[in-house]
Amino acid sequence: MKVGDYVAKVTNEWEKHNNWMEFPDEKPEPLGVIVSRSRHGASWFWDVLMCCGGVESFNENYLRVIDESR
Repeated sequence: MKVGDYVAKVTNEWEKHNNWMEFPDEKPEPLGVIVSRSRHGASWFWDVLMCCGGVESFNENYLRVIDESR
């Protein structure tokens, strides 16, 4: 993942904890574009510009890239 990638929120709990798993019947929920990376305590998060115009932070395990910027 990198700044500029279009990402979706992983909805399956197994997939959140095991990023190598994929469940084709459970599609990720589109969120928006990564705009930066931030630190919250000991963890790193991606800041995502949401479709509504706000920015929210998500753990990398909760995101999946839909479309790479380059």
